[in-house]
Amino acid sequence: MLANLLPGIREIRAPLAAGYIWMITLWIGFFEYIPKKKGAQGIWKSLYELSSMVGMTVTLAAASFAAYLIGCLLEVRARSIVHWFRFSEWQWSLIQKILGNPLSGQLDDPRMLRWIETPETSRGAAGLDSLVLPNESFTAVRRPEWGSRASRSALIDLAIHIRSAGGRTVDLNSAMGRFGDELDQLSIRLQAGNIDLYGTYDRTAAEADLRVNVGFSASILVSTAAAKSTLAVLLLIPCAWLLIMRGQQKAREANDVLIQAVVSGELQSSVLASALPQLAISTAESNETGATNTSSDAPDTASSVAEPT
Repeated sequence: MLANLLPGIREIRAPLAAGYIWMITLWIGFFEYIPKKKGAQGIWKSLYELSSMVGMTVTLAAASFAAYLIGCLLEVRARSIVHWFRFSEWQWSLIQKILGNPLSGQLDDPRMLRWIETPETSRGAAGLDSLVLPNESFTAVRRPEWGSRASRSALIDLAIHIRSAGGRTVDLNSAMGRFGDELDQLSIRLQAGNIDLYGTYDRTAAEADLRVNVGFSASILVSTAAAKSTLAVLLLIPCAWLLIMRGQQKAREANDVLIQAVVSGELQSSVLASALPQLAISTAESNETGATNTSSDAPDTASSVAEPT
């Protein structure tokens, strides 16, 4: 509610919250080197006198501004680390093995799940048989540059959208790769096209940044506290990592909003609009060239077989 009343609060809450945690970390790490007010000399004495002069309110405001600056300098964007953890594929592979699905045991890499083995393909109305080639696996759309930044369902929907718009002759791997280069720019066009949908994306992305930055700074805080007290404090590290992973999940959900906006027609991808015809033409030409070479080689093969007879 506060973010709706003050639109700019989303821009400052992540660095401010993380900045407070960084300041607490610095205090825990170096508090024994900070002189007390009675024995302060030099710059420390001047700071104590200035704090007494301006009052506690102004001092807290200055400390908050310093925390915000520290948070801005050490801020981590959730979309930049979203590929660090890829537990969704491992979790699905584990479930398949527990349920005894024989198809999962036929793959060398458990993360290379084929289209028929994904839970999203059982929706029925997708029509995958007519849009996706039989020899295409899920890794065809899981591009290393950006594929891990979106959920499995959104990638499948995007692949179906590309095939529906460009036909079966489109190189799905190249089209998905080109779309990934444009993903970060789609939010700007979405803001101009659909402000409500952009609000959903902005809220999700801001929540992702908040969780990632708080989790990252909290992990450093826990490590510092463990170094100053006891190693048992390190048991809290998984909580900070879990918060980071929750932030990555939110970052994928934010990218899913952009992908679904393209799939539903609310947002047009200029890369796909320009790339699909070219990819379709190039693929068709290569197929025609291969067919021509095959047909031209056929008479030669027949004559070579007939000569010994």
